[in-house]
Amino acid sequence: MFKKVLITASLLISSCLLYAKSAPPSPYGPVPSKHQLDWHKQEYYGLVCFGLNTYTGQEWGYGNQPTSLFNPSNLDTDQWARVSKKAGLKGLILVAKHHDGFCLWPSKTTKYTVAASPWKDGKGDVLRDLSDSCKKYGLKLGVYISPWDRNHAEYGREQYVKDYHEQWREVLTGYGDIFEVWFDGANGGSGYYGGANESRSISKDYYRYDEVFNLIKSKQPQAVFFGGVGEDAVRWVGNESGYANKTNWCALHTAKTGNVQILMRGQKDGKVWVPAEADTTILQPKKWYYNPSSAPRNLTDFTNLFYTSIGRNASLNLGLSIGPDGLIPDRDVKAMLAAKKHLDKVFKKELAVKSSASASDVRGKEFSAQNVLKASDQKYWATKDGVQEASLTLSFDKSVTFNRVLLQEYIALGQRIHKFTVEVENEGVWRQVASETTIGYKRILRIETATGQKVRFNFTTDAPCLALTTIQLFKAPIIMSPPLFITSKPGEVSIKKQQNIKTYFRVNGGKFKKYTATFKLPNGGLVEAYNQESAGDSRTALVSKLMGLNKTGWKIISCSYPNAGTANVKSLIDGNPKTMWHTHGENGKVPGPHSVVIDIGNAKKLTGFTLMPRHDGCAIGLVDKYSFYVSTDGKKWTLASKDEFSNIKNNPIEQVVKFSKPMKAKFVKFVAEHAVDRNSCIAICELDLLVAPSL
Repeated sequence: MFKKVLITASLLISSCLLYAKSAPPSPYGPVPSKHQLDWHKQEYYGLVCFGLNTYTGQEWGYGNQPTSLFNPSNLDTDQWARVSKKAGLKGLILVAKHHDGFCLWPSKTTKYTVAASPWKDGKGDVLRDLSDSCKKYGLKLGVYISPWDRNHAEYGREQYVKDYHEQWREVLTGYGDIFEVWFDGANGGSGYYGGANESRSISKDYYRYDEVFNLIKSKQPQAVFFGGVGEDAVRWVGNESGYANKTNWCALHTAKTGNVQILMRGQKDGKVWVPAEADTTILQPKKWYYNPSSAPRNLTDFTNLFYTSIGRNASLNLGLSIGPDGLIPDRDVKAMLAAKKHLDKVFKKELAVKSSASASDVRGKEFSAQNVLKASDQKYWATKDGVQEASLTLSFDKSVTFNRVLLQEYIALGQRIHKFTVEVENEGVWRQVASETTIGYKRILRIETATGQKVRFNFTTDAPCLALTTIQLFKAPIIMSPPLFITSKPGEVSIKKQQNIKTYFRVNGGKFKKYTATFKLPNGGLVEAYNQESAGDSRTALVSKLMGLNKTGWKIISCSYPNAGTANVKSLIDGNPKTMWHTHGENGKVPGPHSVVIDIGNAKKLTGFTLMPRHDGCAIGLVDKYSFYVSTDGKKWTLASKDEFSNIKNNPIEQVVKFSKPMKAKFVKFVAEHAVDRNSCIAICELDLLVAPSL
C-alpha cells in the first residue's frame, strides 16, 4: 500500500511539472510605456498642413501676412477625416500654429487667429471641427504648436513664454483626447514680431519645456511627445524624406540628441525607450503646404515610403497639404487611395498561416513556435534563458511562393534581436534570401520572389533569450514603375526604358508623343511623361521634371571665393548635381556673403532659376537667404528675386524660383546672403536657369 502511494504521488508530481507554466522572459533593456505601446499600433497617420502659408505659397511664413487671406470657400474637416480613414490612416495631427504664428483656433493669447479672419465671420475653429470629425470617423487627434512665433511682438521675452504655455493649455483642455503632441526644432531668427522686422535669438531653456511637458501630462496623460524627452517620448527619424535606417533601435542613451545618424539608427545599448517617427510630405518635390508646382507621390514612391518607414520599425507621419478651398485636393486623394488599394492587395492573403512552425528551442508550451502564426500581440515564441541563437522553421504541405516577409518582436519586454537571416528550402537545397539586423515592433522585407516547402529564420540576440510574436509571408503584385528621366548630355533628355512598357512624353504642355530615343531640349522646359503597359491600358501617374537651359558655353566671370579642386565654383555649372562648390578653404570657413557672376553666352528671356543645395546629409553651408540679379551687359544689374529657402536644413531638395515677370539677361549674379545655423561657409551643387517655354 505504501509503495502504491509513493508511485501515485510521483506520477502526480511529474504531471504537475509537465503542465506547469514556464516563467515569461524578464524585461530586457528599456521597455515601452503603455502609451508608447498604443502609439506603436497607430503606425500610419497624417500631419495636416493648412493656414496662411496655403495662400502665400510659403513654407515658413514671416508673420506679416494679413489674416484676411484665410477664407477657404469649402473647408470640410469631415472630408479630411473620411479620406484619411479610407486611405488607412489612424490619426490626424493638426498644425494648429506654424512659425508664422497664425492660430487655427481662436486663441486668447494673440489676435493673429481665425477669429480675425473673414472665414465664418471670425467665428470658426478649425481645431474644433477636426476634433469632431476625428471622433466621427474613429481617428485619433494630435496637435502641433510651433514654439517659434514670427508674428508675436513679445517673442524672445518672458511674456511670449507665458502665452505659449497658455496656448497649450487651451488646446489640451477644450478638444478631447490628444494622442500625440508635436514640437519643432526651428527656433529663433528673423520675423515680423509685431512690426519690429528683426532677428531675435533665444536661450537654450527659453521655452521651459519641462513645464510644458508637465502641463501636457496633467491634461492629456495618454499623449506621446514627438521631439520630447523623458517618458512617453518619440523621436524624429533624422530626415524629412520619410525613411528609417535598416538598423533601427527603439532606444537612445538620452532623448536629447541632435546627431542625425543616431536619430536614424537608435542605439542598441540605449537606456530610454524612444521609438522613431518618420515624417514626410505627400507632395514631391517636398512641400508641406499646398503648392501647385508639386505633385502627389506616384504609386511606386508611395509604397516605397511604406516599406522604408513602417517596414523598418518606425511610424509614418504623412504631411497632408490642404488646398486653398479647404479640402484635400482630388489629385492627392487619388494617390492616397491608390496606395491603400495596392497595399491591401499585397497583404490580403497571408501564406504562413497554412504552415506548421517548429523551433530549435522553446521556453515552454505557452511559448510555442506556433504562436508566431496567430497574429496576436499577446502570444509569442520565446527561448529559454541562455539561448541567444535559435532558428524557427515554417513547413508547408506544398511549395509556397512569396516576396514579402513580416516579423514582429514582443516589444513589451524590450527589443532584442540584432541579427537574423531567412532561408528557403526547395527540393532539398537551402538558399539564403535575406540577411538583416533589427526587427522591433515591425519589420517588413522585400525580397526577390522565392519558392520552397520550408522557410527557416535564424535569430541572434545579446539578450538572455529571444521573444518573437509574428511571422507572416505574402506574395506582392508587381508595380509598373513611372518614367525615370536622365540628362546624360547638355541640352538632351533620355527616359529609361522598361521591358514591355511604352513611354509617352510631352514638353511644355504640348501633345504627348511615344518616346523612342533621346531628344534635344536646348532651352530646357517642363517635361512630363507616363508609362503604359504594352498589352493593356494600365498606366502610371504623370511625372514631370523641370529642365534648365543648356549650359554649353557658360563662363564664370567672377566669384567671391572660387576655391580649388573638386570644390571649385565651376561645379555650379558642370551639369553634375553631385559635385559641389563650397567656401571652406584650407584655413577654415571663408566669411560671406558669397556671390558668383555667370555669362550664359546669348541673351535669353529668363523666367526663374533652380538651385540644388548640398544633399549629402550634411547641413554645413546650406544657403537659406539669397538675392538673384540679371544684366544684359554685366555692368547694370536688376534685382530679379530676393527671398529665403524655407526649411532647407531639413529638406535640402532642389529649390525652384519663379520671377514675377520674364527678364532678359546675358549675365546672372547669384548672392548667397546667409547660411543656416549662422554658418559662414556656403555649399551649392548646381545652378540652372529657366526660360520662357516654346512649343
